[in-house]
Amino acid sequence: MNPKVKIIIADDNKEFCNFLARYLGKYNNIEILGIANNDEEEIYMIENLKPEVVITDLLRNNRYTGLDIIKKYYGTKNSPEFLVISADREQDVIRNEVKVAGYIEKPFTNYNIMYESLIKIKKELEDKRNI
Repeated sequence: MNPKVKIIIADDNKEFCNFLARYLGKYNNIEILGIANNDEEEIYMIENLKPEVVITDLLRNNRYTGLDIIKKYYGTKNSPEFLVISADREQDVIRNEVKVAGYIEKPFTNYNIMYESLIKIKKELEDKRNI
């Protein structure tokens, strides 16, 4: 059992990704496997780096491509959990389509909520494995 949460950060806003990576990088129990700034990078990293959690945005270039990626992996064997961060206030976009591990609306100023969400998801994954 690895005590670290293995994550990928996927968002088309490079500054936001870099800031979030610096913030989460200060925690010893978070392992950032990579940052994806487009759909192709996100899919490549999911397939090859095998993250436990993907922090992802829904809207990219005014299309729900992040949601398409979540749908692609939803219910598949060894799928990562998805923690959605989005300025889209329509959480029903997610609820009506797939189940995600968490949803955080942008903008947010309390970045500790991101860390707490990742730790909660890691605990839930470990609990599932121990059943």
